[in-house]
Amino acid sequence: MQEVRHFDLVVIGSGPAGETAAMQASKLKKRVALVERLDRLGGASLHTGTVPSKSLRETVVNLAMIRQQSHGIQIAFKENLTTAELMFRKQHVIQEQENSLRRNLDKNRVAVLHGIPRFLSPNLLEIAPNESDEPYQISMDYAVIATGSSPRRPDWAPFDHECVFDSDTILEIEQLPRKITIIGAGVIGCEYACIFAKMGIRVNLIARDRDILPFLDREISENLVFNMRNQRITMRLGENVKAIRKVGPQEMHVELESQKVLPCSTVLVAAGRLANSRDLGLEKVGVELGHNALIVTNEYHQTTLPNLYAAGDIIGFPGLASTSMIQARIAVLHAFRELQNESMPREFPFGIWTIPPVAMVGKTEEELTKACIPYEIGIAHFKEITRTHIMAEKDGILKLLFDPETLKILGVHIIGPRATELIHLGHSVMHFEGTIRYFINAVFNSPTLDEAYRVAAFNGLNRLDYDSL
Repeated sequence: MQEVRHFDLVVIGSGPAGETAAMQASKLKKRVALVERLDRLGGASLHTGTVPSKSLRETVVNLAMIRQQSHGIQIAFKENLTTAELMFRKQHVIQEQENSLRRNLDKNRVAVLHGIPRFLSPNLLEIAPNESDEPYQISMDYAVIATGSSPRRPDWAPFDHECVFDSDTILEIEQLPRKITIIGAGVIGCEYACIFAKMGIRVNLIARDRDILPFLDREISENLVFNMRNQRITMRLGENVKAIRKVGPQEMHVELESQKVLPCSTVLVAAGRLANSRDLGLEKVGVELGHNALIVTNEYHQTTLPNLYAAGDIIGFPGLASTSMIQARIAVLHAFRELQNESMPREFPFGIWTIPPVAMVGKTEEELTKACIPYEIGIAHFKEITRTHIMAEKDGILKLLFDPETLKILGVHIIGPRATELIHLGHSVMHFEGTIRYFINAVFNSPTLDEAYRVAAFNGLNRLDYDSL
């Protein structure tokens, strides 16, 4: 019988949370194993989610900028691009990032094991290799479960990966659609709607609710809807899908409960995601699972078994790569009693890679009003900022919400160029309980997008009728 190898920590899943947990434990000089079900490393974030979709978006945005000839340079290139050409950068980035991950794991002496894991006890794991080898066992003091999530595939959708796709398989599409219907107007649905529209493809976007992305500040959400409609995205709001039918080789009909029929060549179902917690044997060893098979954890991301932790999509909201890495680090530090003052921040930034992108941190106007918290607004329109004229991207706003008495920041909301990166300055000032006066007194390189913060701060103070600034 094969000897059971023992590790201080076993990490299940190689996405952002799994990678962070393994690296953190290695820095603590622990013996670490990382178990990955697939032959590739990086999880959904690297192969089917964050990295590939954002890489494709970058390609499409740059291509559109060249076609607009906004910088006065005429460049001739063929009009009918293939999917292989559009996906080239995506594949290049994925390969580079996976190679980098493998090097880092090897350099930090993390044992990488490929196979299907299943808990036999809180301290014993069985791994069934992907080949025909016999299953074997490993033992551990602690484990971090970071197996992520997968697209929800409702029964009414006839997935065939030729005409009907989910958010994983759409990246493998062989031929660009003539017209696409996207079912689901969450973050994934809105991002792909913008990507396809930027390619010049007609898009139907179906939303069950009357509002898309209801967690956004309403002014930002309305601005996004305006921009999406301006890109010829047809918004079907407050609609439910009755059926999806194939009526020809490249012809689909999406039938709505309102009796509308939407013809198209391709359907993307973006109906949310499900936690990858099944088949791990968690319930048999005593780990509590909650709604939608999410793992229940405490503030240290510890499950109902004290030596088992979980991080990332598998524990639910917010389900971001950025927050999952912090969760994993806290879990490992807590397990090995190295946790000092590390904790999840009170507020963390959200980024949505629509076109234009959207970012936010803190409270919205609606949340503050509902909580009866007084606030004032400061707005900068990007068309007021020199840098956006240089970039030829003038649409959008940066919006500050702040306490009219203390001037402390309550929320930052941005739609416009580089929003997902620009948000971090506002987040940092907010985290250290700064006021909008910081933006007035700070020295910003010019011309830069950061100058929008100063314009918004002055706008906010002007609303308070300050005699002197």
